[in-house]
Amino acid sequence: MAGNSLFLLISVLFWGISYIAIKVVLRELEPVEMISVRFLLAAPTLYVIIRLKGLRLWPMPMKGKLIFAAFVVFMHFWVMATGMKETSASNTAWILTTAPIFIALLSWAYLKEAFKPSQWLGLLLACAGVFALTYNGNPANLSWIHSRGDIIVIGSCVTWAVYTVAARELTARINPLVATFWMTAIAGLVFVPYTAVASGVHRFMTLQANTVISLLFLGIFCLAVAFWLWSEGLARQTAAEVGVYLYIEPLFTMVGAWILLGERITMWLVLGAVLISIGVYISEKFGRIRLREHDV
Repeated sequence: MAGNSLFLLISVLFWGISYIAIKVVLRELEPVEMISVRFLLAAPTLYVIIRLKGLRLWPMPMKGKLIFAAFVVFMHFWVMATGMKETSASNTAWILTTAPIFIALLSWAYLKEAFKPSQWLGLLLACAGVFALTYNGNPANLSWIHSRGDIIVIGSCVTWAVYTVAARELTARINPLVATFWMTAIAGLVFVPYTAVASGVHRFMTLQANTVISLLFLGIFCLAVAFWLWSEGLARQTAAEVGVYLYIEPLFTMVGAWILLGERITMWLVLGAVLISIGVYISEKFGRIRLREHDV
């Protein structure tokens, strides 16, 4: 069991640090450029992992759903990165922790699944936590021009909910690694050539070393290796055990952003983090949200 926990711990460590790496990359590249490079790096890495595991890639199953899912995943990454241009890595990590509640809410609205009173309470507490993160002790932060980044990141919770609900049949019938390979490959086939033409290859030849390292980390380790380790861990852990890791990931981000980016850990950040954690916990403990569907 220790080895299984290590799989999950390494994954959330990578994902927690990924928000810091994204902030570094966004200093030089636009969101579409960053995401295109991530897909360009992730697809070959996933291919190697899949071949080593002896999984089948062809024939490509459920082509229509995979193509739809690929573009929704791209939109999710793009919306998140766009929001991160105007908010902190710590805020982003804690806001995305609420993704399972949005999935349950969309399932209630679209699939008519039950959304219990406890889940409404959890949603209310999580919203209060996001408010505290945005406020951060300054009423001016609540104006549109200042809170826009946090609002856009909340939008990425919605895009992840759309992907998760729409792709449940995919994840039930196709190995998650295979599905992820095809989604990154399909989106990459569209957006990598677009970026090469629109931005020019020369743009990527003059990047600073820390930007290049961050891109390699985001594409190879966060989008490919971490997802592989997460899949291995999920196959061996119970839902309750997996839930613990939901709260560890943004802690890695918060501490890492404080050390590497100089982001302050304020009373309001801590309050928002606590309210979001309690809200998600209540929804998970007494409701029906699936912690495995957390944004990974």
